Amino acid sequence: MRNRRRLVLLALLLPALLVQAADAPRTARTRISEIDPQTLPIEPIARVVADRDGDTVPDRKGEMVRVRGVVTIPSDVLRVESLQAAIQDETGGMGVFNMRESTPLAAGDVIEAWGRVSQFKGAIQLENARVRRVGRAALPEALALSAEEADGWKHVGRRVRVEGLAGAVTLDSYSMLRITGDDGIPLQLFVPAPIADGFDWKRFPRGTRVAATGVLSIYKPTWPFDGGFQVVLADAGDLQILQPPPPEWQRWFLPAVGAGLGIVALAGLMILLLQRRQRARDRELSTLSALSRAFADPDMGEERLAHNACEILVAYDIVEAASVHVFDDAGRLHRVAATVSDGRLNDSTPPAEGDDGTGGLVARLREHGVHVLALSPLPGTATPIGMLAALSARPRPPSQRQERTLLSAAKLLGMAIENRRIREAARREAEALHELVITDELTRLYNRRFLDEYLRVQLPLAERRGGGLAFVAIDVDHFKRINDTWGHEAGDRVIAGVAGQLRQASRGSDLPVRLGGEEFLVVIAEHEIDGALAFAERLRVAISSQAFEVAPGESLHVTVSVGVALFGVHGTDAAMLMRASDEAMYASKRAGRDRVTLSTTLPAISG
Repeated sequence: MRNRRRLVLLALLLPALLVQAADAPRTARTRISEIDPQTLPIEPIARVVADRDGDTVPDRKGEMVRVRGVVTIPSDVLRVESLQAAIQDETGGMGVFNMRESTPLAAGDVIEAWGRVSQFKGAIQLENARVRRVGRAALPEALALSAEEADGWKHVGRRVRVEGLAGAVTLDSYSMLRITGDDGIPLQLFVPAPIADGFDWKRFPRGTRVAATGVLSIYKPTWPFDGGFQVVLADAGDLQILQPPPPEWQRWFLPAVGAGLGIVALAGLMILLLQRRQRARDRELSTLSALSRAFADPDMGEERLAHNACEILVAYDIVEAASVHVFDDAGRLHRVAATVSDGRLNDSTPPAEGDDGTGGLVARLREHGVHVLALSPLPGTATPIGMLAALSARPRPPSQRQERTLLSAAKLLGMAIENRRIREAARREAEALHELVITDELTRLYNRRFLDEYLRVQLPLAERRGGGLAFVAIDVDHFKRINDTWGHEAGDRVIAGVAGQLRQASRGSDLPVRLGGEEFLVVIAEHEIDGALAFAERLRVAISSQAFEVAPGESLHVTVSVGVALFGVHGTDAAMLMRASDEAMYASKRAGRDRVTLSTTLPAISG
């Protein structure tokens, strides 16, 4: 016990030693004395001590800031020979500290302080702070809190008032009084050394109901700073007796009579509390585990991911209702999933129209009689991608367990949605790249590279089936004349128009290909020569009937020469069939163009 007291005493001196060590190399950081305070804007204390990521460390740690506030703990209370005090403004409170300064500050002094945001054992303060008095004001009204409310970060730095039953007292160069609130939560009252002598501790025996007014602070040796909250008193009058303890005979006689029952009851209560806490922790871990499993499927869509999150949060009794809202490109929130367990919320969950940011979402939920228990952002790569809303049928703050679980659920869901979007974008890019590789840029028909791959698969199948493929070669007649007369842009329009006719005439089993220039090939699923010739003739007529625009308000008709070769009749490999259809197409040109010709090439017979 004595060693622990000495550790706490050393902890009070440690901030100054750390500051002194940090200032040793003059070039390491800018000294406070070298800074013109007028260059720093006066900021609300709540903005300086904000911890938006919830890691119990202020987001602005290490920054130079300037604040204004009322002194709530004088400088001669925490440290006599140097500057250490607590201040508070309308938004929050914090400490100021400087080992080399000894500016006397009284309670009620209004000061401006500038220094570097620091943290010692969890308590947030301005280190190497410089101060200037600017007036006097009444002390901020103390906020009445339960012990459970005081055992957290929400009101740290503010003047508070707590009530409880006095317990153990630690006396040294400082004093600590442990009290227990009506909610059963223990809390420490810290009495600094300069005022400890003003207390008659015999007036505060165990069981005395007391009220303490002071500044809510924290003392925890290691990070994270999620425990060790205490109320620091500034004057002997800050500790008042509300009710004396029961008479001595009651304190000893009644416990002696009921000792056995008391022990059993205490043991049962401890077991119950431990089981309750363990169940709560197990439920929290089970919820996060279920969320992780629910987000593991890489093929799950965003709406399914959001729906799973809402279902699990409600099913595991974390919240009564939950909804997920995602930002669109215009910054409006759209609901993508919602789950409700409380019947009072069934008819009041708002529809999925867009909201102008989180403020619009909260306002619209209230219009439908829904209270927002918590609103957690879904983190994205740069900015939040949406919000996870925990809803309630009545206004109330969330518990610490709910806050932790909802924050973790929002992070998991945000990562799952972001990963889904990254995978989807990668898939689309891969498809687009693949499309560029296998298609012709002008006509969007398949190119020669894809044709080779297609025939590598289809020709062996045709050989096993005994046929079923025909090659139809197409060439635009007098295409050079079109380019020479109307220009290459007009030629490109004609090529694209012919390609459109090929796509329209082809069936799902056919493959239209641009070989290059004005040459095309359609590989069709056809067993009979008559069927292949009929397809080619329909294609020729369709192209010759089409008017192609070559300039604004001007169009022309073109014809094509077509050659047809059939698998098994004119060849069985790609080179032979393409040569046969190509020779037939040139035969059409020699015969006067604008016609279809069947190949006369016969495959060579070996042996």
